[in-house]
Amino acid sequence: MDLLARLELIDDLERLGLGYLFEKEISMALDFMASKMDVDDDIQKNDDLHATALSFRLLRQHGYEVSQDVFKRFMDQEGNFMECDHKDVRGMLSLFEASNLGVEGESILEQARAFTSRYLKADGIKGISSMKPDLLLAELVDRSLELPLHLRAPRLEARWYIDQYQKREDANDHMLLQLAKLDFNLVQSIHQEELIATWKWWNDLGLQNKLRFSRDRLVECFYFAMGLFSEPHFRYCRTEMTKVNCLIITIDDIYDIYGTLDELQLFTDAVERWDIDAISQLPYYMKLCFSALYNTINQIAYDTLNEKNFDISPYLKKAWADQCKAFLVEAKWYNSGYIPTLEEYMNNALVTAGGPLILLHSYLLIESQEITTEALKCFLESKSSLIRWSSLILRLTDDLATSTAEIQRGDVSKSIQCYMHETGASEEVAREYIKHLSNGMWKNMNQELRISSGSTRSFILIALNLARMSECIFQYGDGLGVQDRETKAQVLSLLVEPTV
Repeated sequence: MDLLARLELIDDLERLGLGYLFEKEISMALDFMASKMDVDDDIQKNDDLHATALSFRLLRQHGYEVSQDVFKRFMDQEGNFMECDHKDVRGMLSLFEASNLGVEGESILEQARAFTSRYLKADGIKGISSMKPDLLLAELVDRSLELPLHLRAPRLEARWYIDQYQKREDANDHMLLQLAKLDFNLVQSIHQEELIATWKWWNDLGLQNKLRFSRDRLVECFYFAMGLFSEPHFRYCRTEMTKVNCLIITIDDIYDIYGTLDELQLFTDAVERWDIDAISQLPYYMKLCFSALYNTINQIAYDTLNEKNFDISPYLKKAWADQCKAFLVEAKWYNSGYIPTLEEYMNNALVTAGGPLILLHSYLLIESQEITTEALKCFLESKSSLIRWSSLILRLTDDLATSTAEIQRGDVSKSIQCYMHETGASEEVAREYIKHLSNGMWKNMNQELRISSGSTRSFILIALNLARMSECIFQYGDGLGVQDRETKAQVLSLLVEPTV
């Protein structure tokens, strides 16, 4: 098998959702390719833009060091990308996808992204129409321009790609397609069992019936957890993270739309003390919520203690206290009519979005090795930047999709409004600036991919998937808070409709 065929097979395996079944083989193949990435190698001398860009993207996705300089051979003496044949749409698409793996300061990749975007939006259509009809390529171009592959949730991509793969005349292997379908349907059946189990937990809890003001979003919460870790061996993680997600939404609604400031202060104090006796001071609806939180998180801590001989409860208690204190800050801002600066808002909002809380629980749930105080402290310190960038992407994508509606229902000013108030900018300019900030955070996330090691890579991928799920679930609006048509279609495709 030649180099390009090997690269395309790896890409197909991962996009079909089969990468986790061939982790060792993919790693060995990429190790070999990375070892050959020098000036004397065929990869470096290859004038095939598609092969060069695909190898670059796959290696970077897996944490290998590969320089942006591999694309210099496709640039002229002035440092501009050379105009290519209209027919090389696949090469330009591959370069566009590769450019989304750039980090801060990589000007070649910045230029590549702008260059390929222009081409694919204009000349790319000519390129496809001038050759043998390739409907899949046209659909790939449209899909990538809408949201690049690197920013897409893998499980959603697998569902879409399976349907597209079977249309290809040059599909690598009919058996590969059959394996992808069988695996998808098998994993889907596992997810269905988990959803039923979490529904029973949610139904027994009864918050959706007793707290009528709060959003009942169990399915969306499971869908979000599934996007973080979809593989079968993460079964326990998904069910517990679904519970965490449900509690975050319920408590968020208490702070945003229902509780008085005095009640919210009492609730925050109760969570910070983590004392069940504190519920005597709370109103009835808060007693229900605090009891649900207290019992659920203590059960997670007990299960971990029983399984790993380590008490994670102090870390979970602090994380929930931090979450509620950040919610309280926003409630005070809203009640006083205060509009914070963008920096002030961001420092608090990265917590209110729930990212640090979700990622802490995720790490503690997936960690297969023995947990120690020293190891956990070292991990939290070393991954603080990763947690920050992933959480802020969650916050900003949420703001871009929901800020107008949330302010109308009585919520604090979001990043867009904070920037408008601080600078006097129009909403259109403010939105573009927030998108610019989000793009920069993706570059910082990419940097974390490059410095990942085997021991922490599983967590890094979960943090990456948190950002990806944010992009997908808020792509068409508030896919988490409102039961919109697009989110419903995504959920049905992953949890109800099998591949055939």
